[in-house]
Amino acid sequence: MAPTTKPTINTYVSDMLALERHIAQPIKHQASDEAVTSSPKAARVVNEALTLTQNHIEALEQRLDALGGHSGSPVKSGVATALGAAAAAIGDVRKTEVSKYLRDDYSALALASAGYTMLHTTALALGDATTAALAKRHLADVATAVMRISATLPAVVLAELREEGVSIDTNVVAEADRGVDDAWREGASRSSN
Repeated sequence: MAPTTKPTINTYVSDMLALERHIAQPIKHQASDEAVTSSPKAARVVNEALTLTQNHIEALEQRLDALGGHSGSPVKSGVATALGAAAAAIGDVRKTEVSKYLRDDYSALALASAGYTMLHTTALALGDATTAALAKRHLADVATAVMRISATLPAVVLAELREEGVSIDTNVVAEADRGVDDAWREGASRSSN
């Protein structure tokens, strides 16, 4: 990697570090939330997402250090902190908080997916194989987490509806699960064309 490309790679890695830190804040709050801990399926995916983001943060910090960069401006980090705190506060007032937590986590991880795609492409284009490999691993991690959240949502939504006293057909869990699986397979099939 040419010395002139380091600032570009540093910026992309720093941006992903700030994003992962932002994602981790509300997920950390969720992991200790009583509504989440009382739902084994939700607790599992939230804790997996928390571990994933913590591992990504550590790896990005190490990579940025190896590149001789820094973790971003205090303004960027401050904005991420404020946004994470706001997301946690919103979650405190929701009635159906677990499904909405998962929806928000899904959305945040989808954003991370785009960021890792950008980092991977940039690193490849600039000849930084180490950063490209890290971005590809993190992208695969995020894709797995998004799919697990998606597979968990039907059961969580139905449980919340039941808790709210809504009359539901509990037999639709398997149908909803199949619908999610079919949609992911169809999407994968379309993307390969």
